[in-house]
Amino acid sequence: MDEFGEEYGRRFVQLVDRRATKKAFEFDQALLMPTASSYRDLVEQAKMEIHPRIMRYLSQRWSEGTIESLSFFAMAAAVYARSVLDPPVYIDVGRTLLRTVAACNRRCVGKKDSGGGCRAARNSMGHHLPKCIKLPLEISVIWGYLKRYVATGGAICPSDAAGVSEAMKVDIRLRSDYSPEGSC
Repeated sequence: MDEFGEEYGRRFVQLVDRRATKKAFEFDQALLMPTASSYRDLVEQAKMEIHPRIMRYLSQRWSEGTIESLSFFAMAAAVYARSVLDPPVYIDVGRTLLRTVAACNRRCVGKKDSGGGCRAARNSMGHHLPKCIKLPLEISVIWGYLKRYVATGGAICPSDAAGVSEAMKVDIRLRSDYSPEGSC
């Protein structure tokens, strides 16, 4: 615990939205999550980027806390995808959340074995986190890349690297006459 006190401020990695808003978001390297102020900034940025009509629909389906939680994940992945990935990838946060609602609805309606999905269990139109709602695959993949980016201290892959795992690899070469102690 004392180590973090001595190195305060060194364990934060900044993710800068270079192509759109030029805002900087701080992520904690130990937790692989944003700081409280950056979390709020990501949620506010997501609210600005989501079309009002989509936001009204989401508000009918999910609670405000659910929208906030999922929009944070989608917005963080979107900022990383458009600012760090080469070539940049554009992620529409509103459409991503709409696809998440559609997948949740499909799971709830099609679930027959345990008395229905989360809506039937609660006897309501709203969905229950985290039982039912899952982020789309591309957000999950990019979220994984973002966590690696934060864990490595903001190391960006060289353009000729195969990916983030290539930038993080450890090269170990054993002697040609190496044999482990416990081998038969």
